[in-house]
Amino acid sequence: MARSDGPGHQSFSGQNRPRFADVKSLLRRPVVHQAVDYAVGFALASAAVRSGDQAVMAIAAIAVIVSTAVFDGPLAAFRVFGTGAHRVVDVVLALAGAAVAVGADVGPATRITLLASAGVLTFMSVRFTHGIRETRT
Repeated sequence: MARSDGPGHQSFSGQNRPRFADVKSLLRRPVVHQAVDYAVGFALASAAVRSGDQAVMAIAAIAVIVSTAVFDGPLAAFRVFGTGAHRVVDVVLALAGAAVAVGADVGPATRITLLASAGVLTFMSVRFTHGIRETRT
């Protein structure tokens, strides 16, 4: 049976078709990296309000937000240090969050939130151009 070109059918031809490479190039931009870091920080702050371990979550939120605010990027508030230092700080924050989640006496919701945040920070720092290493696919 032949395909219909009616409503609901999208035909991408030439330069108008979406490509995975375009998404990867978008994720390589520092503004996206900073936006994700801010989102992680504010998600931790939001979780701190409802958490039984408010101090742990608040410290994690402040650390992520401050490290993002002083990074030399388009969404930075202060532009104190460059991308190389920010990459290292992101990985160190992720390792510290994972260590606290595993080693400290915190509740299960706090543990899951810290591990998820650590995973996102590590993924953004290591996987894309703003990371410690760039992988080729």
